[in-house]
Amino acid sequence: MIIDDNKDIVKTLFMRLEHEGYKVYVAFDTLKGNEEVINSKPDLILLDIMIPAGGGMSILENTRNNAKTFGIPTIIITAGADEQVKNRAEELGISGYFIKPVDIVKLLERIKEILTI
Repeated sequence: MIIDDNKDIVKTLFMRLEHEGYKVYVAFDTLKGNEEVINSKPDLILLDIMIPAGGGMSILENTRNNAKTFGIPTIIITAGADEQVKNRAEELGISGYFIKPVDIVKLLERIKEILTI
């Protein structure tokens, strides 16, 4: 699942992930992201921190506080390298942290590592 408000980034990630054979869900804001995580229970979340209606950290916290979703691996993809945010995300058990523009090859490698564990 991709949760990001940047439609260009979502389109690029969506096309690459589908090409790799993954089924991809998309949400563009916090409200829809929380809803889709609960409804679709994805195998992995690619999460932007700076998204409308609450922000990505609230999605991460909600995911970790819900018995049905707490174990979903989450990779943060963000435009800013805020150490405080990164540290909090790591405390919540993220599986990766990438700065935009994302190196798609490294991101795909990390996704494959996570999903084959």
